[in-house]
This record gives sequence, structure tokens and C-alpha cells, in this order.
Amino acid sequence: MRLRFVLSVFVVAAVAVFSPWAQVDARPVAAEDLFKMSYVSAVQISPDGKNVVFVVSALNGPENRYDSNIWLVNVSTSRTRRLSTGGRDSNPVWAPNSSAFVFVRGAAKERPQIYRYDLARGRIRKLTALKGGAGGPVYSNDGRVIAFSATSMEPPAAAQIDFRAAGFTPKKSQLKSDVAQIDTIHYRANGAGEIYRFHRHIWIMNADGSHPRALTEGNQWSEDGASWSPDDKTIAFNSLRRDTPNLGESDIYAIAASGGPMRLLTSPNLANDGPAFGHTSGRLWYFTGGIQDPAEYEALASSNPDGSDRRELIPKNTVSFGDASLTDTKEGGGSCWQFSPDDAYAITSVNGPGYVDIARVNLRTGAITKVTAGNGEAYDCSASRDATTIAYAFSDFTHPAEVYVASAAGSAPRRLTAFNDAYIKSVTLSNPTPVIVRDRAGFEVHAWFMPAVGPRAHGVRPTLLNIHGGPQTQFVNSFFHELQYWAGQGYNVVFADPRGSVGFGYPFQEALAKDWGNAMFEDEMAVMDEVAKRPDVDVNRLGVLGGSYGGYATLWVISHTDRFKTAIAERVVSNLMTEQTVADLASENALGGNYSWGNPWDAGNKLAEQSPITYVTRVRTPLLILHSTQDIRTPEDQTLQEFTALKILGRTVHYVEFPGENHDLSRTGAPIHRVERLHILNDWLNRYLRP
Repeated sequence: MRLRFVLSVFVVAAVAVFSPWAQVDARPVAAEDLFKMSYVSAVQISPDGKNVVFVVSALNGPENRYDSNIWLVNVSTSRTRRLSTGGRDSNPVWAPNSSAFVFVRGAAKERPQIYRYDLARGRIRKLTALKGGAGGPVYSNDGRVIAFSATSMEPPAAAQIDFRAAGFTPKKSQLKSDVAQIDTIHYRANGAGEIYRFHRHIWIMNADGSHPRALTEGNQWSEDGASWSPDDKTIAFNSLRRDTPNLGESDIYAIAASGGPMRLLTSPNLANDGPAFGHTSGRLWYFTGGIQDPAEYEALASSNPDGSDRRELIPKNTVSFGDASLTDTKEGGGSCWQFSPDDAYAITSVNGPGYVDIARVNLRTGAITKVTAGNGEAYDCSASRDATTIAYAFSDFTHPAEVYVASAAGSAPRRLTAFNDAYIKSVTLSNPTPVIVRDRAGFEVHAWFMPAVGPRAHGVRPTLLNIHGGPQTQFVNSFFHELQYWAGQGYNVVFADPRGSVGFGYPFQEALAKDWGNAMFEDEMAVMDEVAKRPDVDVNRLGVLGGSYGGYATLWVISHTDRFKTAIAERVVSNLMTEQTVADLASENALGGNYSWGNPWDAGNKLAEQSPITYVTRVRTPLLILHSTQDIRTPEDQTLQEFTALKILGRTVHYVEFPGENHDLSRTGAPIHRVERLHILNDWLNRYLRP
């Protein structure tokens, strides 16, 4: 089940935490250690519960890219072996009989296609060869048919020129126009660029790859997230088949697997997604909610495929489903939704205060029972056919993710892989300790203090405050390379989950909606006031940094206090009046629906009041500001406005621009750029904080 998780307007944050063991011959974490780690994802247990396939990614230095291959581990013996070597493999999905799995393979300058791996023969076979590529495979329950997504592209229009009148014979490339003619507000996406000409559709093919055919089509709308009914006669999916200025709207449709008209699931809500059929009842389960409240937790509902007999099992604003955590070792956290054979419960992931757990949802009562123990980040889960054994990726402050299995009954988890053990033994990691303060609104604010480690970790230390992005995300107990790097450089690191963070309940998250700047500032400063009492913190050598909303927050902090000696703000939002109309997430409800601060063109709107640029004359803190040229989540003009204003004012500011990168530079940027970024940031901090 694909979980909808609308991250307020800006995602990211580039800072985190970790823990130490003082080890013989261990060294501090280095920026280049990004090349030494393995990154585990896409964990899929076989229906018979005997094997787990998963993806292991690594940074390829000579090619300056990421290589991803599929591995298999036996649940009983923990024997691990690599199954693919192409370096561009992802999204493994088991056949119902556990004898094979399909996966998606990319290739240089080619669209990704679906392949099949036969377990007994160890043989890989290509199943699709579609011009626009294919992905998202889902087996039918009987294993005979595979549903998947295929992308079509609108052909370019003919060039509007009379070449005979122009007096020359055109080259072939000149016959088609490269001029964009755009009618929709959401025509581009961060990391993908202009998407208005590309449309995803639902296709099916026989399990051997024969007879591929489209179930949906058209040059205006897209569909994805296919789910098979128990009898394999119907496929449900997500689609938004109307142009809207709003974010978050989504509808659910169903179509006969043999083809025919699409049927809309009726719902009283504008946001409906993640459709999944149960095994026995034929009911369709999905998440549902509104779009006006940016802090809203979606409700869990079920109905007949046409929307009749609708029942809401878990009301909205009760449970935060999915994985809203932030680290720099992955982009987002994979969620899961899988039913027990009798539809008594489903396996899924939920956010808690500073952790992400795998949990059982009782589909009769709505009760949530944890499978994992709330001591880290458990994500990318899948369950065996009988839903008794669950495989997932798990990470904590001192361990990058590995593959684990656990019983749905909640028995002690068991680790199956050890890709990063040798690396962990070679470095000294910092072990964060919790810090909890009560803010002026009466909320408990959770934070962590990560002490400096290594040769520079003596005496009173300079201390960095890292502010996460989102804002509706959270720091959790998960491995964050960058924060460990700062600790190894001799800095104490503080990171908090201020108001607006996910995992602490709806009221805590909603408390930021009407005031992005002040609520965050009060909570972060309350944490720093507590941390300043420590004997190992030099209150005269404090730095603050963050990215995306964390970049916005950093600009807000230094325009409201001079307690920090220096600051680093990345992929910032400085001016909400311009951001609201130019970002890829630009929309009518981008900044909060019912809590909106008004349209940029309306007199008396509150966007200026909530914009750091309004207070730029107060900034005295030396600032390093960084942006990527292909960032359209927070476009580059947001940095240029702050940079130019500070230059005009004669303040100390330095601008770093990364070419060809997007909003996710710190997580998925080109490997060499990611390492360069850390060194540039470290040089700046050393200049002012002298660790």
C-alpha cells in the first residue's frame, strides 16, 4: 500500500546524530566515509518466509554515481549472496510461489525495464521493452499476471516555421519544436524536472512477459499504485483526473483486469490514496483526509471498490502512518501495508516520538500493537504470506541500516546482514543523550546532545545546533553520517524535534501551522538554554545550521538572536511571498489551507511577517549560504534574495552554488559533490569556531 505523506512545503535537513564507542585504533568519521558504507533498502521477504531479497547501494567514485544491486539472504541461516551485478537494479517483488521475483533495471541512456530472476536457475530474463520504460511491478494473487506502470510521453509539436519561406532546408532536429506550452500549475517536480509531457499508466502482462497491454491511457492524466482484488478480476489504483491548484488531492479508481471503463471510488474527502484489497472480504482499504490542514494525520478507511459501505476504522489525527524521519543515508523511508490471511490485522509502519516502528493494525478494532521496540528506525517492511514473519531495514544512531526479521507477535528481532560491521568497528562514533525541555506552550520538546569524539574531543567544545527540514518530519534514532562527521571534527552536536515535528501527536504538529518562525525559535532556543548548562559546551562558540525548512529556520534564528558565532543555511526559503508561486509545490494551499497566511498578491497577507527576508537588517552573524542550480523545491532565487540583501548591507556572507544538483544534494547528490559539500561546510565552521 502506498502511503501518502505530504511533507509540508519543504523537505530535508542535513544533520543528524550518532553514538560512540571509544575503540582501539578507531578514527573519527570522515567525509569520504560515504564511499565506505553500504546502503540497504527495498527489503522483501518471500511469501514462504524462507528468503529475503533487498537492494544494496554504494557510491561509485570513479563513475561518480550510485551502484545498486540485488542481494538475497536466507532467513534460517543468514547466508547472504549477491544476485545481480548491473549496478542499476531496484524494486524487487516476489512471485506468489516464492520461486522467482521481478525487479526494475535501469541502463545508461535507457529507460528502466522489468526483469525476472529465477531462483532455481539463477537466471535473469528481461520482460519489458517499452519505449517509455516500466516499473512498479505487482503480481496477481495467482501469479499468472503482472500489473505495472509504464510511462508515455507526449510527442513534441511541429516547429511553427515555414522553412521554405525562411529559405533553407531544416535539419531533422529542427522539424520539432522545443518550446514548452504549459496549462497545469504542477508541471515540474524536484529531481525530475519538467513532467507535464510524461504520463504513467497501468499496464498488465503475462508473468513471462508476453502480451503486454495498457489498461489505462491518455495524454493528460497519470495512474499508479496498482492493487489486485482477491479474485484477480479488479485492479485499484490512484489517479487525479482533474487540474487543481491544490496540493494533496488524490482519487482512487478501479478497473477490470480485462479492461473497460474506470470506476471512481466515492469519498467525502479530497485526499484518498494507497488502495489495497484485503484477502477475504473484497473490501478496499485506503487512507483518506483533507488538504486544508498541513498537520493532519490521515484516517484509515475501507469500503466496497465503488466507495459504498464506507467505514472509518481509525479517525484522522490519531496515528501518523509511514516514515517521516530524516537522515542523509537514504531519501525518505519506505512504508508497508500487508494483510494477514484472514484480514484480522495488517502490518505497517508508524511514527513515534524520535523513532519509527513496525506495527500491527487490528482491522476490527483499530488497535495498534508494536512489532518493533521504538529504539530506532524500522522501515521498508514486508511480511510472509501468513503475515507471521516480517523483514525490514533497521538503523539506529550507531548503525547504518541492515536487514532484520521479527515475528508479528513481537518476538525479539534478529539481524540477518552485516554489511557495515567492518566500517563501524573502524570509526569512533558519538552516542547522543536525550534532552527534554518544556516550552512556553506547555509541550515537551525532545532533543539529543551528541558530544564531540576523537582527538579534538577535550575541554570545553564548540557546539552546533542542527535544525531539521520539513517542517513536518522528525529526527529519530537513526544513523546520520553528517552529524557523526561533525562530532569527529570536535563539535558537540545538538538536534531537536521542535513544534511541527511528526511523531509527537497531532496537537504538537499543528502548533507550528500558524507560526513557522516563532514557535520553532522558542523551542530551539529552550533546548540550547538547557544545553548551555553543560560543562563541555562553550557558549561563546555556537553555530547553527540546517537545510530546506531548516535553512528557513537558520535564517530566522540569526535574524532574531546574535548568540551564534556563525551559521550555515542550505536550500533556503527566505521569502514566502515568492516561494509560494514558483516552487514545484506551489499551490493554493501550499502554506496551510485553513491556516494560510494569505495570497502573495493580497494586501495584508502574513507571508512577509513569516519570511526571514523581512528581518534581514538584523542579521549580524557570518553566514554561509548554499544552493543547487536544479533545486525547484526551494528555487535558487530564495538564496539569492538573502545573499544580495546581506551584501548590500555589508554583512559577512558567502554563497556556494552546486551545478546540476537538486534539492536533495545532501542525500542523493553526485557522490563527489556530497563529499565536497561537507569539506566546504567544515572549512567555514573552522574559520569561526576553531575546534
